Amino acid sequence: MSTPHGRISRQAAVRLQAGELILRGFDDDEIVEILGCSLSSLRRWRAKVERDGLYALARKSGSGRFAELTPNQRDELKTIILQGAKASGYATERWTSRIVADLIRKKWGIEYCLSNVRKILCDLGLSFQKPDVKSTKHSQVAVDHWRKHEWPRIKKKRSVSE
Repeated sequence: MSTPHGRISRQAAVRLQAGELILRGFDDDEIVEILGCSLSSLRRWRAKVERDGLYALARKSGSGRFAELTPNQRDELKTIILQGAKASGYATERWTSRIVADLIRKKWGIEYCLSNVRKILCDLGLSFQKPDVKSTKHSQVAVDHWRKHEWPRIKKKRSVSE
């Protein structure tokens, strides 16, 4: 597997080294001992190399699971999110990755893990936001009184030598 910087991973390097050793005529036991890979993997790699050559062991670009939400579904998801969670039948107005994953599963029948939901939200241009929740006991009058009268009284005084 390639890294974002273009270097190959250790797994890819071992695969390619195994392919070179296969082409040089080493037997399976020798390669397993040299590289420390499993015999079952080596046998799979040998079959690929013998059938398609060394390049068959290189990572294919775009390998992996396909994105399942279509661009239209993503646009619809963004519209739904911007309308609010309560409009979609959820008890709270706060969207969480778990709630968005539930929405995607219910609406389109597609399962996503929470980290992929966060990636989708980021791709849609939506950012993480934490609501500013104030206590029901909060009183701005009491805060202002404390700042004006109590804070100056308890604030550490600067010493003359400073």
